[in-house]
Amino acid sequence: MRIDYLSWIVCLLLGVIIYGAGPGLIDDAENRVLDLQFRHRGVVEVDSRIVIAGINQETLAWAGRPMFAWGPVYAELVQAVKNASASALLLDLVFAPGSESVIREHVKETAGRMQVELPPKFLREIGFDKPFRSALLELVASGTSLIAGFAWEHGQPVFSDPALLHIAKKDNTGYFNLATSHDGVIRHVELFGQGPAGPVFAVSMAAALRSGVTQVATPAQALQQINFRGPRGTVRTVPVHQIIEAYRSGRPQPADLTGKIVLLGFTDITDFKATPFGYMPGVEVHASILDNILGNRFLQPLTPGHELWGVVAMLVGLLVIARLSRTYAIVIGSLIFIAWLGIAVFWFDPLVIPVVRPMLLLLALLACERFIAYRAIYLDRRRVREVFGRYVSDSVVKEILASNDRDFLQGKRRRLCILIADIRGFTTFSEQHDAHAVVEFLNAYFARLTEIIMNNRGVVDKFLGDGLLAFFNAPVEHADFADDAIKAAIEIVRYTESPEFKAICHGADLKVGLAVHAGNVVFGNIGSERKAEFTVIGDTVNACSRMENLNKEYKTSIIASGEVVGLVKMPVKWKFIEKTSLRGKANEVELFTIDNLEEKNV
Repeated sequence: MRIDYLSWIVCLLLGVIIYGAGPGLIDDAENRVLDLQFRHRGVVEVDSRIVIAGINQETLAWAGRPMFAWGPVYAELVQAVKNASASALLLDLVFAPGSESVIREHVKETAGRMQVELPPKFLREIGFDKPFRSALLELVASGTSLIAGFAWEHGQPVFSDPALLHIAKKDNTGYFNLATSHDGVIRHVELFGQGPAGPVFAVSMAAALRSGVTQVATPAQALQQINFRGPRGTVRTVPVHQIIEAYRSGRPQPADLTGKIVLLGFTDITDFKATPFGYMPGVEVHASILDNILGNRFLQPLTPGHELWGVVAMLVGLLVIARLSRTYAIVIGSLIFIAWLGIAVFWFDPLVIPVVRPMLLLLALLACERFIAYRAIYLDRRRVREVFGRYVSDSVVKEILASNDRDFLQGKRRRLCILIADIRGFTTFSEQHDAHAVVEFLNAYFARLTEIIMNNRGVVDKFLGDGLLAFFNAPVEHADFADDAIKAAIEIVRYTESPEFKAICHGADLKVGLAVHAGNVVFGNIGSERKAEFTVIGDTVNACSRMENLNKEYKTSIIASGEVVGLVKMPVKWKFIEKTSLRGKANEVELFTIDNLEEKNV
């Protein structure tokens, strides 16, 4: 299987795993990214028609009474809101039913223990909620919408908690319930649901519909993603006691409540909700939802279909580019990664672009591409070592590996120097010695010649009996390849005259003849799947072989052609032999040898 197709298979498997896995873990990660996007964006403008009347610690201390006795305080607040001509009052409070009856029973029991007779009229007048109810009735009569809330679950009766709700019209009530994610953080709101008697609205949706501040259309989808306007304290908040004091003294309100939607709720005592900005009072969450409804500012997540098409287009493009250049694919993939994150962060409001799944798939693909690319490099390097490790020196192998050019494996034409060495007198030597001694000699001889050739950046092509074929300037190209070939030839001749050579041939009178010729040849990895070798073919090789045979006639150790002499740059004492035609060749060749070869500097 080709590595290119392996990339497609890996991509498909990763996509199935990432997009087909359980949503919990990845969705939680996506939510974490969304929280970071909120915090990066920071505070944005809130609809100015929304004001929170907050019950905080300062207000509690100012009231100086327990919460069950706050009826008169609420009554004054309602009167202040009515007088300020607010468009609506949303009560983000749940009032426990029967509080007055409990108080009456408690007073009646206490009077009985003390043997005090209380008139029925006195008992009827006891209660703290009566002023509050009266103020609410006046508020509704004045035309200001009263929005009350209740706890509700799908399929349950709407008015399960009837305290005070009967004062507000049925259409002016809604449920408080907010949707939470897997981690318990509020990120969505269900604006409406279906009850036994028909549709039921969330309290913020009811406030938007009944306030009259603007025309509001019910969204097609009930579940919406909240576009929080900022952390706690972002929505304009005025403590309740300041509103009441302004009402009592006739001073202007701290916040202009005319035409505003006023939300009454706790701000720093209780009812805290987990949000992307951390914990904030529930009344502020409802304020953000109300802002989103009035301004049509809910976040708009990218649909799964658009996300899938975008991811598929991105990955297919990268895989196609990877077939042409894996390096370009990695660079472009990294740029896509950065661009996707940038768009996700800076186009966050109102468009929510998913980050975790696409980026996880992209990173996984890039990692697999790198792994596959490095494996391809590893296989290529191993193949090069297998092909050339026996023919060239380690330094040449390193040069090959450092080069991106692998065309020579399939075949290439280049000007090379061919060197052929042959032992004269070897036939007699082999007849006079046993097979073990002959093989031992050849192994030692060829080992030393191979070392000399490799040290001079040459390639040992093949051994032909007692002969050797080598070439220079391939696979790595060098400007001084002719000098390399001549240096190798001189070193071989000097080796054959050394005591070391005399020792391995047991004192036999053996001479080595060498020929060096230059010309254009074809080289490459030639053979079958079971056996192949890196070799050269061409007329230059044949001509060099015929040149080597002339060493016997001229009684020389080295014969070099005029083509080689013209390429050699180092100082050499050349001696012209003659210009002659080689057997089977029409063109004449100039032949040279090296004068005074026994000298160290030739």
